Amino acid sequence: MVSLFGMLWVCAIFFGVVGLMRGLRREVVALGGIVLATFGLYQLDVLLRGTFLASAPRDQAFFVQAGLFTVMVYFAYQTRSFGGDDRDGPRNNRFQDAVLGGVVGAINGYLIWGAIWYFLDINDYPLSGLIAAPAPGSISAINLNAIPLVALGGLAGGSGEALTIVVILLFLAVLFIL
Repeated sequence: MVSLFGMLWVCAIFFGVVGLMRGLRREVVALGGIVLATFGLYQLDVLLRGTFLASAPRDQAFFVQAGLFTVMVYFAYQTRSFGGDDRDGPRNNRFQDAVLGGVVGAINGYLIWGAIWYFLDINDYPLSGLIAAPAPGSISAINLNAIPLVALGGLAGGSGEALTIVVILLFLAVLFIL
């Protein structure tokens, strides 16, 4: 059985390889979509789980949240990069573009699995037959505060100011740099 923290690393490595193949520009655009998706679902969590899914079982609430997030991530990865691939003429730095794309891709994998892990955690691990809550003192339980929405949201009961700042900075980076 793989721990949730181990799956975090597996997703980061997998999306890092995907980022190597896609390049930096496309991965930064996907990063923007992923961060906006996590931000939106974090900010609308009270409305979504408290109002629309209040009477639904925990497993259905998890599937709705994870499904919405997966659809948003899918469309973030389907977007084209701004300016096309040959905006600056012939590209002589393909190695650098691939390596930086791999780094941003690994960050994307961390954000994707971290968001799914967050949805599992706030819904009290509803898939008990498939995914169990981390045992106290395990590596997954120790690193639970390192998943993106918990860390950027201000830990338990936080207001998400750091996540808002990240969204604004990422928006400016995508707008002005790319």
